[in-house]
Amino acid sequence: TTMAYRVKEEDFRELAAQALDSLPDEFRDRMENVVVVVEDYPSLDDAARAGVRREELLGLFHGVSRPKQEWGGGAPYQLPERIVLYKRNIENICSTKEDLIEEIRLTVLHEIGHYFGLSEEDLEKYEKE
Repeated sequence: TTMAYRVKEEDFRELAAQALDSLPDEFRDRMENVVVVVEDYPSLDDAARAGVRREELLGLFHGVSRPKQEWGGGAPYQLPERIVLYKRNIENICSTKEDLIEEIRLTVLHEIGHYFGLSEEDLEKYEKE
């Protein structure tokens, strides 16, 4: 295996912010009340809920997806939806800064996709951009 590519947490957060900024407009324009959180590793609970081994989970979406919100009339005092990025797990599969940037982008894209209720197939067309 390659060495993990590690960065300081503030650098990782900066890359995550750039990844959000680089999302397709149709996502960015409709994202309300979404925060991106960086954690080192998922809890065992979160990994179990995602059905993924703890060291393989790269990101997780916490909250109510847009389709469900719209269908449910949207609770006005809702907590923000959270996209959590698991820094160590993402770094562990990267060996260069370019890898890291791309992996963060894909993870953010996937979690935002879940927020919009998109399937993995729907998301594939955005991955290539």
